[in-house]
Amino acid sequence: MRVFPWLVAVAVTAVPAALAAQSGAYRTLQNGRELTVEVYRWTGDTLDATADVPLAGHRVVARTVYDAAFEPLSYDLRVYSLATGAQQQAVQVTFGDSARFTVNGRAAPLVRALPAPRAVMQNLLWSHIAAMARRLPPSGDASLVLHTLLVDNGSVLDLTLARQAGRVTASLAGTVVVLAPTGDGGLDSASVPSQGLRIERVPADSVSASRPLAVRAPTPLPPDVREEPYGFTDGAQQLSGTLARPAAVAGPVPVVIILAGSGPTDRDGNSRLGLTTDLYKKLAWDLAEQGIATLRYDKRGIGASPLAGTWDSVTFDDFARDAIAAARGLASDRRFSRVVMLGHSEGASLATRAANLGAPVAGVVMLAGMGRPLTTVLREQVGPQLDSAQNAVFERTMAAYLASGPMPDVPADLRALFNPSARKFLQTESATDPAEEARRVRVPLLVIQGGMDIQVSVADAEALRAAHRGAEVHILPDANHLFVHVATRERAAQLVTYNDPSLPLVPELVPLVTAFVQKVAP
Repeated sequence: MRVFPWLVAVAVTAVPAALAAQSGAYRTLQNGRELTVEVYRWTGDTLDATADVPLAGHRVVARTVYDAAFEPLSYDLRVYSLATGAQQQAVQVTFGDSARFTVNGRAAPLVRALPAPRAVMQNLLWSHIAAMARRLPPSGDASLVLHTLLVDNGSVLDLTLARQAGRVTASLAGTVVVLAPTGDGGLDSASVPSQGLRIERVPADSVSASRPLAVRAPTPLPPDVREEPYGFTDGAQQLSGTLARPAAVAGPVPVVIILAGSGPTDRDGNSRLGLTTDLYKKLAWDLAEQGIATLRYDKRGIGASPLAGTWDSVTFDDFARDAIAAARGLASDRRFSRVVMLGHSEGASLATRAANLGAPVAGVVMLAGMGRPLTTVLREQVGPQLDSAQNAVFERTMAAYLASGPMPDVPADLRALFNPSARKFLQTESATDPAEEARRVRVPLLVIQGGMDIQVSVADAEALRAAHRGAEVHILPDANHLFVHVATRERAAQLVTYNDPSLPLVPELVPLVTAFVQKVAP
């Protein structure tokens, strides 16, 4: 599952001591619609900021500590689910002549040179914009260039603060933020004209970010479902998963391997990048209640499956071979009759690829799977979020990134899409034709697609139908990419569902999968 960044904001850390003991709140509007609210407080040399992003279902909590020269000493970022209160991501950065990262409690192999004057940029935290504005002299034309760490992608860019003819701006990678300082040097309002953004001060007690999150207890395991850890290996690669089984069924039962979507999506369908869906957990439990066992596992390098090797050597077929290893292990387990491979989103392409590379499966299920080339689907996903100039840059960058030449120079606002360490994986994935892989599948194939999906479309399902004439294809009109009910294709309404694991699966999904499994793996 890919969810791409859609908002560029700027956050800079160094501040004068006069900000101590100040507090306030901001509201961000895009073309009149509220996007985020933020509260902040200065205590001595520490800035605490909390921002709620309802459309993405996130709460962002950040703390920055400074030295006497107003250089950052440390930065702590936590991301929580608004729906559950559960922590989704934790990032810590320590500063010296370089910035060093810890992600989710583990030291990350990420070190960035960061000469003075230093700064930190974190999306959505406008209290840092106020601190940034105070770094300019109080009057007259002036400019200042800060070497700025972008926490979201670990890159360092130059950010320019400027006052000219009374107009104050902050510029980064072609994005200009226009600032309206207060009389005492604070920030009264701001705007990003290119994105239709307006930022205004509001009373702190009027916004949700000032109130504690309600922590929702995890959904308990159904009484007729049993779960246990399940580990397997693919050469040197160790993989960790969860086996869910019907508690009351005696004798061998069919087992379905659930392959997760793209990025750091874990065995349950959640991601440290801000997804809390429980999609695969819900599917596993529902299938167990129908007498079908499942294995869902963390992909290599995700969750409890530490990567053996380095990311820049991992290919698409490495992931497919991991799925084959899982299928072979289950096929030799006497608790199970036959094995079915089920993949969601990118996992659907992995399922067909694994089947064609020799996985011992009785059938393949593709949920929201691509039927067209990866580049075509990426254009449809990213294009609506970029203007015409950015789209032209995206096309040039994508062509160079997927080619065999040197790593291209990627603009800051696209770096989340073109990670150097994921290049080989995406090059090998883009070389795999989803429709051709579906055509080559020699076992029964089930394709299920949501009519309201804004990441993969009905056109992909139709391409799969055309490629595999014997495929069973179903379009669920009111289902989105997560197979929950939505009434609109509007992006804002869709994003809310990506962080609410309480939403049930559409009622058609599990019966279709159950009937298929019972037919091919009795």
